[in-house]
This record gives sequence, structure tokens and C-alpha cells, in this order.
Amino acid sequence: MSKIRLEDFVQYGRLFDTYGKLLSEDRQQIMSLYFDCNMTLAEIANERQISRQAVLDAIQKSCEKLKQIEDVLHTTSNRQKIQSALEEILNLCQVGDTKKIQKKVEEILKEI
Repeated sequence: MSKIRLEDFVQYGRLFDTYGKLLSEDRQQIMSLYFDCNMTLAEIANERQISRQAVLDAIQKSCEKLKQIEDVLHTTSNRQKIQSALEEILNLCQVGDTKKIQKKVEEILKEI
């Protein structure tokens, strides 16, 4: 976890933005320092006056909790699907293809 992949960092950052308020205040602060302020584990440990291992444990447990919440609610993944669909509709609007726009809107409505 100390060398988190960029894709995972972005994914967990989005999950934290969406569900972060469901974590304890202490975990919210640690996660904010890590994801929002891009601080290292050592920097967070120094600022919070806890061990680097305690920071790592808090981040790992928080990420797992956020993933569990997403696995149940699907808020973040649904938001990404909607954003992608809306971008596709916008592109279709630019070329004026009303039949494809209508079809795409119908697909979205079926999924909701």
C-alpha cells in the first residue's frame, strides 16, 4: 500500500470523496492527508504523532471499508457510467443524430 498504483490511488480517492464521511473522524483526517494533500506515510505519521505502521493500517482498513461500501451501493461506478453515457449523448447532439440520442436515453432509463 505504501507504493499504491496510480489507478488504485485514483479509484480510492474517488471512493473517499463519495463515502469518506462514513469513516471515523480520525480515519477521515488520515485519508484526507494521504489522498487530498498527497502526503507520505512518514509525513502523516509525523504530523499525527503516530507510527508509520499505524498510518498504513488506517489507510488499508479505510480503503477496504470504502470498497465494501461501494460493492453494496455502486454509487461511484454508476456515476462513472452516467457520465460516460452523457458524454456520448453530447457527442451525438453535436452531429444531430436524434435517433441514436433517443436510443441512448432509452438505454439509460432502462438501467435506472
